[in-house]
This record gives sequence, structure tokens and C-alpha cells, in this order.
Amino acid sequence: MKRKEVILFMTVGTGTHLNSDEEGSRNLARKLYYTIGKIHPNHVVFFASEKSKETIGYIEELFRKDDDEFIPDEDYQIVTISAIDDLNTCFETYESKIWEFDYLSDKDYQIIMDYTSGTRTMSAAMASCGMFYSKDLISVVGDRTTGEVSMGTEILNYQNLYKIYDKFALMRIRNNFNANRFMACIEILNYIVDLAIHKESLMHLCKAYYSWDNMDFEDAYDNLRKVQTNDIEFTEIRDDIKFNLKALGNIVNSRSQNLRNCYILASLINNSIRRSEEFKYDDAIARLYRSFELIAQIELGRYGLNSSDIDVSMLSKNNVSDEFIQELERTREDGKIRIGLEKDFMLLNELGNDLGKYYIENNSKIKNLTQKRNHSILAHGLDSLSKNDFDEFLEIVLNLSYTLDKDMKKFMKQTKFAKFDLKLKLNTL
Repeated sequence: MKRKEVILFMTVGTGTHLNSDEEGSRNLARKLYYTIGKIHPNHVVFFASEKSKETIGYIEELFRKDDDEFIPDEDYQIVTISAIDDLNTCFETYESKIWEFDYLSDKDYQIIMDYTSGTRTMSAAMASCGMFYSKDLISVVGDRTTGEVSMGTEILNYQNLYKIYDKFALMRIRNNFNANRFMACIEILNYIVDLAIHKESLMHLCKAYYSWDNMDFEDAYDNLRKVQTNDIEFTEIRDDIKFNLKALGNIVNSRSQNLRNCYILASLINNSIRRSEEFKYDDAIARLYRSFELIAQIELGRYGLNSSDIDVSMLSKNNVSDEFIQELERTREDGKIRIGLEKDFMLLNELGNDLGKYYIENNSKIKNLTQKRNHSILAHGLDSLSKNDFDEFLEIVLNLSYTLDKDMKKFMKQTKFAKFDLKLKLNTL
């Protein structure tokens, strides 16, 4: 495999010496020369102030003493930093050269950044820039009895930044988790190497909510049970996870079909709210429409009725009018009477049910909303729906769900996804 061309970035200070500025610059030149000799770069980029440029001349002298050449433009270049104590100026100067070699060139370079010399601001900016762009960072260490690294004791120190990168990865995971991008979280987790981070529990967390978001309740429950909530990464969502686990447990294990259905309904409504928060209103309303339909089906189930196979004998027992029964009979196919959303609520009204009464009382508004849904690109048309459409539809569905079960607000709370508290501004970038 062909070796990449190595580009060495170096900050250049003026050097310090008790006797003279020149001696200080010469001492610094020897240290920079040591690093260049150890790295053997194809090209060096010096970042210097006007005053510190003379140090580079002394580096040329050292090359000549070793019967070598250090040719401007060919072997090295000087980039002048006008404001050596301004962090942004320094950072952007380094960044521009990274872009030049990494993105504007056809060649594949390895950039190594030595931030040992220069002002504190120059060094801090180079370390930050190198970390941001995942470049190799080095510094020169050695005996500092005199305050600076003594000649002859120098050692190149490659900085291992994996712990810092993993911290940034955790921030990205928290942000993606809150945005319901659970597969993105899983992808990022695969690159975390710090054993101090509870990676396995985080993986189960993200898999749980990914499955729940896709209505795979059993897989969600199985994964969420494996999350070690006492781990530090889950401190602020520990209580929310417990709520969510209780909800999933009821969906998966409850012997009460009614309780199970109500939790599923709450999950579906919260699912639609998450889609609306992502500005996916057509998708959100499609889920609301299913919630609307499910409300009627749950309530009919309490009468022993299944909208996919209506038992006419049950209607007679519940004093449904003969006229309505005959109307349903005319729709019988393959021996079964199957009814849709509108007929579900009309049947509930025939049964004297409050949900049916609400539907009839709000029939005009509901029909307008369901027609908009039918014309949506995710239903039968090509129209796009709006936030206002979603908000109006959500109000109807919530009113019906609260009428369906007195505990629906509790179900809604327990099926609302946990969210991290993004206290650091960097988390929201």
C-alpha cells in the first residue's frame, strides 16, 4: 500500500531565553527541527506571526549543517496569523489549510498537527481544530525543570483522543435520540470504544425505542427491560424509562384486552405527535386516522362487536333499530358484515354510546378532516396536509380517547417517549 504524503502543521512561537531573543528563537528552531526529523513529513506548514517568522530561517540553517535542504514552497510554507491571541482567527486559519489539503486536493494526505509552540491561544486553537477534524495531534514533552522542555530530553507525544471523541458521540446520541433517530444512535454507538461508557445498555435503549416507534411492542419491551437504569448515562430519564416499561409491560403481558388496547391507542397517538414534531404532517395524520378508527373498534369490542364481522344478533339485543340493521345487512359480503370508520361511530350512536353522540354532534368538522386525510398523498390523493390540519384532528382524537377511558391521560403520559435533558448547548447543534 502506498504511503500517504504527510503534512506537518506546526505553530511557531518566538522562543524565550534569558540572554537574547535570538538565542530564544534558535532554541525553538532546534526543537522544531527535532520534531521534523522524527516525523519526516513531505511538507511542513508553519503558522507564525510576523515576529516569529525568523525562527524558520534558523531551521533552514540546521538543515544545511546536516548537508540537507529545506526549500521554501517545496519543503515548507509559512502561513501568517495576524491575530495570534484571537482563538477564532487562529482556528479558521488552521481550518482553511485543512480544507486545502483534505477537500480541495485530489491527493490523499495525512495531516499531523504539532501544537507545542506558539502562543497559548495558537496552541489551544490548533488542538481544538485537530480534534474537530479528527487529525493526529502531537506535542513535545520532556524534562521541564527549567520551565521549558530541556534540549536532549524531547519525546514526541501522540495524543489519544478516543475518550473525547466518545464524549462527543454521546452528545450526538442524546440529540438523535430526542429527535427519534434511533438507528442513527445505533450506528454511532458501534464506534464507541471507551469501556467506561455503558454501551450495551445504550444499545438496548435505542433498539427499544426504535421497535416501539415501529409498533413492535414485544421487541421494545424485551430491549427496554435490559437497560441498566442505574448507570449514569440514564440519570435524567430513569423515571421516564420506568413509566415506559410499565406501559410496554401492559401491552405485552396484560390479561385485559381492553387495557392492552388502550395502551396501544395511547402509543399510536403519541406516535402521531412525534411525526408532527418532525413536520411530517401527512404521516402524522395517517396515524391519527388509525387512532380514530381504533377508538371506535375498542368501544365496539366492549359490546362484544367486531367491526370486521358484525354479529347482527348482538345488535338486536342492544336495541339497535331494524332500519339500521337492514342497512348493514345490505353490505354483507362472503357471509360477513364489515364496516368502516363512519359506520363504526354511527353504530355506536345507535347503541346510545357517548362516542357515537360526539361523532354525530361534530359530524361536519370530522368529515372535513377525514376528507382532507383521504386527499392526502399518503391516502388516496396528492395533497399535502398542514400543522393546522393535524392540530384540529388531534383535538378530535384526544377528546374521543378521553371519553373512551377515564385513565387515558395516564396512558398517554406512560407511552410518551423518554427524552434526555440537553443541558449543554453543544448537544443541540
